[in-house]
Amino acid sequence: MLKNPDSRLNLANAASPFKSTRTSAPEQGRVMRQYLSDFLQRLASGTQVIRRPPAGNDTLARGEGHFHLAPELFLQVSGSTQFRFGDASLLLEPGQVLILPPRVLHAERIPSQDAASPFRNVVIYAEGTALTCHLAHEIEPGRPGILHLEARLHPQAPHIHNWLSDAARSGATSAATDATTSWANTQTRALIAAATAGVLQALDDADTEARPEPPLVARARVLIKNQLGDQQLSVRGLAEQSNCTADYLSHVFRQTTGEHLAAFITRLRMERAARLLQDPTLAGKEIAWACGYTTQSYFIRTFRSHFGMTPKDWRSSNVEPA
Repeated sequence: MLKNPDSRLNLANAASPFKSTRTSAPEQGRVMRQYLSDFLQRLASGTQVIRRPPAGNDTLARGEGHFHLAPELFLQVSGSTQFRFGDASLLLEPGQVLILPPRVLHAERIPSQDAASPFRNVVIYAEGTALTCHLAHEIEPGRPGILHLEARLHPQAPHIHNWLSDAARSGATSAATDATTSWANTQTRALIAAATAGVLQALDDADTEARPEPPLVARARVLIKNQLGDQQLSVRGLAEQSNCTADYLSHVFRQTTGEHLAAFITRLRMERAARLLQDPTLAGKEIAWACGYTTQSYFIRTFRSHFGMTPKDWRSSNVEPA
């Protein structure tokens, strides 16, 4: 539990409004913002504990879990999260923050929790002009899921992405400790504080021109990004996770975005492939796996259909030799 006796910063106790998952969306949004504000106060005070993945887990690898091409920020409110990074692990405890660099394969599980302090964390992700911030809870024993999600297309998103990217790099070569005197830790806290403040500003910006998407569509986007490398990802599976039929999910997604859901998944996989092909150290079969394809031949056919050339030719045309 947190050592700070100030009740305003006792994030574990702040979880009490969510003892029932039937809490209204506006109330969930209000409490999520309060969690962000509480973490921001701790960052400003210099007492916030910031964790990083274990050393040696900063490259794309095959194994359990998923990865993103942008950094993620996990704010552990109550309960704890067990992260797996290949053969290494990290336990994120109440009140701690984890900054996760891009391309780090990770899996999340929830250890047994005290019923008085249920699992809650806030996850922040920004890529391009898109920002998502969600509050997670335990949807079944050991498995986290989305309790409340807010997504924005906002001019703050690129800044949040850059601040988190810089925070992920800041002090990354030094051993992970809780020392508060190092300049690297001070800089990391400042960058994460800027990102958190940016999220709060974006969430509360009533002047944004972006029309909110239906929650079903916004949630599907997050699920797809988290499962993009999963060979079992399908419209039917997404519908099961969304408690609706595949036909209904596809209809709402197309009506909202103008794009077929299956085509959207393929497009995101191809965009990921193109970005990974820019790294000359990655072999084609590694990229195929990272994009959710069971065989390299199927990946090549899909890539050629999308870009009009093979991955090898695309790399030759777009990437300068190392």
